[in-house]
Amino acid sequence: MRKEVRLLALAAWVMTAAGWHSAGQCGPIFEERGTLMVGVQGQYGLLTGDAEPADEFDRGPGYALRLRYYMGDERAIGISMENQQFDGIPGGGSEPQPRDMTVAVFTADYLFYFQRPSALTRYLAVGVGFHHPARNYDDGSEVGPDGLVLTAGAGLEYFFHRVVSFDVCVRGYGLFGQGGLLGSGEAAAGLNFYIVD
Repeated sequence: MRKEVRLLALAAWVMTAAGWHSAGQCGPIFEERGTLMVGVQGQYGLLTGDAEPADEFDRGPGYALRLRYYMGDERAIGISMENQQFDGIPGGGSEPQPRDMTVAVFTADYLFYFQRPSALTRYLAVGVGFHHPARNYDDGSEVGPDGLVLTAGAGLEYFFHRVVSFDVCVRGYGLFGQGGLLGSGEAAAGLNFYIVD
C-alpha cells in the first residue's frame, strides 16, 4: 500500500471519529450560507485522446482533497486538489518503456445541488484550473508542460450522520497544452466532513 493511500485512510478515520460524537441526529444538516466542507476521496480513472501521453499511459488510481463553501440557494464554490496516476503501456523495441504518469490537478469549482435538505442529494460540478504532469520512463522522467484544465461532473452525496456524508462522483477532464487532445475520466468515492457551529 502506498504511503499517500495510508495517510488518506488515516485522515478519513480520524475525521470520522471526531465527527461521530457531535450533537444532532442522523440526517443532513440544514446548511446556512458560510458552511464549510472538507472532503477526501479515492479515485480511479483512464487517460484518452490523440496526444502522445495517451499512447503511453492508460489507467490508474488517484486521490483528491476537496474544500467547499456553501453559498445558499443550493449553490457552492470550492477548490479541488487531485493526484491522478496512470500506468504505462508496455511497448516493443529498444525505446525506454513508460512506467507511470502522474498529473497534479488544481481546480476552482462551482456546484449546483438538487434536493439539498434531503439525506440523499445530487449535484453537478464544473471547474477550471491547471494541471502539472510528470511522466516516468525506464531511463528517467519528463516534467510538464503545465496547462489549463476544464472539468465537469455529477455526484451523489448521502448523509449518514449530521455532519458526515458519503460522496460518489464521476468527472471528466480536458487537459490542454499537451500537444493534442488529452482527457481523463475519474470515478471517485469518499467522505465529506462539515464544519458547523
